[in-house]
Amino acid sequence: MSQQIYPLNISIHPQLEKSLGYHSNHRWVAWYWEPDIEEAFFTDGQNLGTTSALSWQILLQHPNISSSLQQYFPDNDQQYWLLLDRKTRNLYVGEGKLIQNLLEQPDSLNLLACLETQNQGLSNIKYQWNQIINSSLLLNLLKWIPLTVGVGFVTILGLKTVSYLIPKVEQQLRVTPPSQPIVAEAQTCGVGGSDDFNHYIIKTSQSKELHLIGVYEANPNHNGNAHASGTVSVNINRQNQPIILALSSYEPITWKLNIKPGVIIEKIILNGYYDQNIIGVSGIPIQEYSQEGTHQTLGNFPYQWNSVSSTLINQLQQQTGLKITSFQGCYRGTDFKID
Repeated sequence: MSQQIYPLNISIHPQLEKSLGYHSNHRWVAWYWEPDIEEAFFTDGQNLGTTSALSWQILLQHPNISSSLQQYFPDNDQQYWLLLDRKTRNLYVGEGKLIQNLLEQPDSLNLLACLETQNQGLSNIKYQWNQIINSSLLLNLLKWIPLTVGVGFVTILGLKTVSYLIPKVEQQLRVTPPSQPIVAEAQTCGVGGSDDFNHYIIKTSQSKELHLIGVYEANPNHNGNAHASGTVSVNINRQNQPIILALSSYEPITWKLNIKPGVIIEKIILNGYYDQNIIGVSGIPIQEYSQEGTHQTLGNFPYQWNSVSSTLINQLQQQTGLKITSFQGCYRGTDFKID
């Protein structure tokens, strides 16, 4: 296991998980605290949202968690995250950036769970073996069994144990395909972006179109309380119908729009935790919702499609009276287009 992620001797009850604001169905979810704004967040690699500060503080006061944090993170300025495996209910603590990267790479998390399960299996085997060798029956038998036979017995037992574990490891390494209705296209997240672009499109008979682009960040150079602003270019070529454009990011973003002549944009909606800016437009109504700028967000900050748990998508559809026409998202994105 990584030296930067540590298992905690505690199991999280599903009800506490809901109290911490998480209601989706992904296997892995992490919680962390933003000290500069004094608020707790959750993320599962696809969805990001705020959680109850009180529930977060109650969780941290658990003896097993508080002692572990003091042991692994004695420096209060070092940002740690709590990571939950919702399948096994195992809880981990680790450096925020590392857990953030793991959530972007589900295969790594599958391997982490596999190794942890294997370690638990070996611990159980060790316990059972100690019980066997300490039994009076085996001690009496060993008096009459030659040493070579005893060694052979131990070797056979070891081989059977390994052969039993290998199928378990292979089975747990299999990746479960996504259940969400995601339509992936041969498009990237732009220069410097992450490799997790996903795209959702639906055909409707609406007189207008509602397009949403969501990222977590555009600039990875964040350090402690310093949140560097990034730039996202959006090329809009679609001329079918009037467009309502929604742009969302957790980190501060300058949205640079390149609008093809003939494109009709009726309104632009900005959603972010940190301040959101826009350039390349004039004469178009702009509504901004950001905790830093307007002290109010419209919803969470999704960068992968999940219409069920996204409060932002629900709010956009209620506010505009339209169904989402398309969604594009990346954890880190710098360039998008609407054709």
